Amino acid sequence: MIGSDRPLNETNHFEKLANKIDDFQVIILYDRQPNQFDYDYLLHFPSEKLKYKIESTCIFPRSKSETFIVRQQKYEENFDLFFKLRIKARDEMLVRITEFLTAKFYSTNEHHLIPLLENKPTLKWEILNKLFQKYEAMLKLNTRLNDEQSWEGFRKLFKTYLLNHALEEMVQNYGYEHLHSMDKEELNRLFFQKMNSNFATNDNFIDTFTDVVNMYMKKWIPEIVVQFEVEKDPMKQITTMLEASHPVAEHQHIETTVKNNNFTVMSNPIYQFITEALSNRKFIQNEYGEWPRASIQNNTLSGSVQLVPLDNVQAPDNGEDMQELANHITELDIDVLDTLCHLYLTRSSDTSDHVKIRLDDLLHSRGLKTKLGGTGRRGGFEKQQRTQFLKALSIIQSLWIEMDTIVVYKQGKAVKKPIQGRAFLFTSEKGHPYSFTMDQQNDVFLVTIGEAFEHFLKGSGRQVKLQPNQAVEFNPYQRKWEKKLIRYLSWRWRTQARKASYLQPHKISTLLEKLDVQLDSQAPSRIRDRFEKALDLLEEERVISFWQYNNWDESCVEKKGWLRIWQEATVSIAPPDEIITYYQPIERKNTVKNPTNPFLLHGKEEVYNKIGSDFKERRTKLGMTLQQVSNELKISTSYISNIERGVAKPSASVYKRMRDWLDNMG
Repeated sequence: MIGSDRPLNETNHFEKLANKIDDFQVIILYDRQPNQFDYDYLLHFPSEKLKYKIESTCIFPRSKSETFIVRQQKYEENFDLFFKLRIKARDEMLVRITEFLTAKFYSTNEHHLIPLLENKPTLKWEILNKLFQKYEAMLKLNTRLNDEQSWEGFRKLFKTYLLNHALEEMVQNYGYEHLHSMDKEELNRLFFQKMNSNFATNDNFIDTFTDVVNMYMKKWIPEIVVQFEVEKDPMKQITTMLEASHPVAEHQHIETTVKNNNFTVMSNPIYQFITEALSNRKFIQNEYGEWPRASIQNNTLSGSVQLVPLDNVQAPDNGEDMQELANHITELDIDVLDTLCHLYLTRSSDTSDHVKIRLDDLLHSRGLKTKLGGTGRRGGFEKQQRTQFLKALSIIQSLWIEMDTIVVYKQGKAVKKPIQGRAFLFTSEKGHPYSFTMDQQNDVFLVTIGEAFEHFLKGSGRQVKLQPNQAVEFNPYQRKWEKKLIRYLSWRWRTQARKASYLQPHKISTLLEKLDVQLDSQAPSRIRDRFEKALDLLEEERVISFWQYNNWDESCVEKKGWLRIWQEATVSIAPPDEIITYYQPIERKNTVKNPTNPFLLHGKEEVYNKIGSDFKERRTKLGMTLQQVSNELKISTSYISNIERGVAKPSASVYKRMRDWLDNMG
């Protein structure tokens, strides 16, 4: 009933006035402009503003239009004309819904689409238009949106809303007594004048009217979204739409492969600095007893990261305890950091999300198994394992970032700004600060990122990398060098992806610095052997495709002080093919891809094709087993077997050992 929330006496007055108002129709003439998918629009689609509209289901925006209130009698006298205008307005609403669904698909699946579409505005334009055409066709088949009764219900709702709104304004301006004194025609003339004035000049009315329309649209959208399954198997939908099954399906296959073989972690300079500072124990307490600090000064970062306990930023009263904690940081702590980062990135859709994490999620992600219970079934994790992870989480929780200068990108432009705050924020499910202690009864917590990382996880400025699982799964004590190399190389591959310069040489001294190798503490030959062994293992594990020296003369080993010469040499380390293929969409156009590399690769292919078959032939003639030659050459049996079968390719050092063995056994 109209005005049912008013006092009874007032409601009666309101209804008497409403009954005097002639029936009417609302005619809207839209001034629609065709979509202009220019480069700037595509580059920022979907924008943050558009994402907000999607989240709030704001389908029907304020737009240029002319709106007329037509009495029912006039409407019927010109029925054909006005009905066509009504159908046109209805079609415009369907266009708005179609645009909303297109934007929703793209926004929801942005993490799938960015690697495929970055720097490819033509393909992005094609997908947007194909999506629009698809949803437009589906809407036409939607029985509810083509049901006249549904639209009639929609029309009645707004007629009631408009009637109420205009009459309430009239009552406020003139009062019931004056309005009742008017004859019907005079009252209607005032009513329709008020209605047309509202649509023409009343911004508050237009805003409220738009909100009410969107509220009604919200009732239809969930049904349509479920029917279309806009969030289901997006890559398959894109493949079908583009009728280009090979390249898109290939990318989908690569995407599945790399996600199985790699973690997704942040690759921004702050995160990279934190992992290196933790790994190499760079957190040092100064003479004033302040919190342990690791500092950095380069072109993109200027500042420090400190270890500051929760809720104790200002006054260091337990700095010695934190320094003791810093002195006992292990590779396991960085494993937990990477695992936490991976779980957050894969489970969140926005930088403001709070992701639920269970302690067991972190333990499982590292490849750890639960111990067996008394019945032979899996029980829980060992207390020592849980203690190690809780200690790692307490370190991560204490990370406090203070950057005087940080370079971020806004609409493609570099902007320098200061930043301060926690790297990660942890709370209980009830929103209280979470403490990582053994007496904590609840192993479930929520995590979100600090402000410093938000700048690197939005839109086209999103900076994440693929990091091979072995970085987390390798033993943190026995495989320390390998883990450090994986983290550094995966970061370098991500930064090299834009230019596809994957074979850009690495200076050995730089790699040793990342490994935190103290040259004076070990024999030179031991350092070199351990370095080559680490790269060989990464190749054996297929973390890298191959590695080889570029400008190293082996005869230098006979010279005094050869370690210094060796440090100045360089090595090329190639990523797996799946990594190169996955990053291919973000390559810049017209990139010159290492003009000297074809010679390097050609020579390497000859090595690959020849050594395996020669080695197997000689070994079998000598009657030697894989285990025998493995023990002799210090190369794993599986690695030798894969080389013999052509499945794996030897590194330069492994090739040299196999080649020398063949020559000696000749």
